[in-house]
Amino acid sequence: MYYPLSIMSSLVTKWKKNKPYLYWVRSARIEGKPRIVEQIYLGPRERVLEQLRTQGSVAPQPGAAPPLRTVQTREFGASTLFYALAQDLGRIDLINAHVPPAPARRRTSLSVGHSLVLAAINRTIWPTSKRAFAEWYAGTVLARLVPAAAEELSSQRFWDHMHLFEAHHFAPIQRELLTRIRERFPLGEQFLVYDTTNYYTFIHTFNRRPSLPQRGRNTQKRHDLRQLSLALVVDEERGLPLSYRCYAGNVTDVVALGASLSGMICQGLPPQAPARLTVILDKGNVSFDNFKALHQAQFSFLAAVPAGWVRSLCQVALRAYQPLALAQGKRVKVYAQSDTRLGGIDGKLLVSFSPTFYRKQVRTLDLLQQKADRHLHALRASIQDAVVRKRPRTEGAVRRALHQLVRHDRLNDFFSPTLQVDHGAVYDLQWEWDRRKKRQIKHHDLGKTVLFTDRQELSAHRMVAAYRHQAKVEDMFRISKSRRPGLWWPAHHWTDSKLSVHALSCFVALLLSRIILLRLQDRHLAIGVGLLTERLRGIEEALVVYANGAAQRVITARSPEQEELFVALDLRTLAEQLGNTVLKP
Repeated sequence: MYYPLSIMSSLVTKWKKNKPYLYWVRSARIEGKPRIVEQIYLGPRERVLEQLRTQGSVAPQPGAAPPLRTVQTREFGASTLFYALAQDLGRIDLINAHVPPAPARRRTSLSVGHSLVLAAINRTIWPTSKRAFAEWYAGTVLARLVPAAAEELSSQRFWDHMHLFEAHHFAPIQRELLTRIRERFPLGEQFLVYDTTNYYTFIHTFNRRPSLPQRGRNTQKRHDLRQLSLALVVDEERGLPLSYRCYAGNVTDVVALGASLSGMICQGLPPQAPARLTVILDKGNVSFDNFKALHQAQFSFLAAVPAGWVRSLCQVALRAYQPLALAQGKRVKVYAQSDTRLGGIDGKLLVSFSPTFYRKQVRTLDLLQQKADRHLHALRASIQDAVVRKRPRTEGAVRRALHQLVRHDRLNDFFSPTLQVDHGAVYDLQWEWDRRKKRQIKHHDLGKTVLFTDRQELSAHRMVAAYRHQAKVEDMFRISKSRRPGLWWPAHHWTDSKLSVHALSCFVALLLSRIILLRLQDRHLAIGVGLLTERLRGIEEALVVYANGAAQRVITARSPEQEELFVALDLRTLAEQLGNTVLKP
């Protein structure tokens, strides 16, 4: 770990207001200098010594333990596990190799690498602001694994380290980290999954210093706030995050792909990559220009495309589809068309029909129609009320309101409004839903996904299975946006440089979380990140100090669910390496 485990414990006296007080302390050499890494207050010296003399004058009972002085508990499971994993990946040394140290007047015992890794672990376990970080840190075993004074963990010291990052530091850090990931985990060499998302911020609209936060189409419907966008590449087989790119929030997903090609996707290439690596794209990232750019960059692609691009193919009757069995007993129907030219690219088209997806889309369409009906009745009532008040609404205003109410996908295709207009004023509103057109939409469009690839040798099963792995990158986004543990929020930064470092810290936190989930999957344990961190946080380390100065570290009792994780993640080995006694559950 960070310092040698052969540390010394002793009793020391500290004078406060000319009065002696006794402390139990453990010391170690940090960067060649002896430092106290842990201490527990015992009480006034004379009182403690008198208790020791009294206990020494009484013959101890055979087998009896010495009287307790105090017990100190710290969170052990999550902090130790994620810190050990970060050490295994060499994250601290990797960052220190590329980012210069702080100036001498602001240098602390913690390096830049230590600060970023500690921040990433905090993001993984229980995100806090930098101001509240020291309090959280003191309650975890990190306080003795990476000992630091409280003033060294202040928000200002974190900002000092974040300010040392330059724009050219991020790319080599990502490349070397990817190399270390590939050395430790078997990754797929054929497909990479690419997707984008965004995160809203509370940066003031008139704060023009940062350029990354911009207004855009927010995935969480917070269009009133500035946002940052994030592109992520994950491995298709194991879902490990491999690379990321943080960019301005007003750049659309389609445009962002071009800038991502030369950087983050190329970093995802293994040392001995196939001649043409295949990138899996969602519908929001595709365009004919992007297909040509991928082709020119010697990338293959597998992408979901809008049904409107191949409307005639979607009109094929379901009886012409072929059944296809997928993993875990799932079944779909597919219709393939080879030797197809789309956007100037020769490839293979495949339409996949999922009964489960069809039922969800039908239900969603019905709910949207019911919601629109309620709003239409309210609009009609407001029109009639305006007529009663002899201030009827204009035709333009009503048509704009109608467009807003049926703006959702496909509603406008079978919606027919009728306005009673006189001299530009609307006196009544009638409407109807065309059931025949709605039935046609259900039969021809819903439940279908259109896939296009320039690799015509891919089978229908491989195309469908590979595209379904798009869910792995969406899982990463879902984890990052969850409130607990909530990797991205809170984000109390507003400069571009610090927001970029924050994105790197969150990427590391995502990587650590995914690696632990993979370990549990190998043990056939399925658990969410929130429940995982909650159970791991409940595994604590107790430092038991006896009245005679002796001390012992013990891992506290664990529930059956915690013991299952304790065994599956081999926390016993870590606990014993750190000098803990592991009690039986």
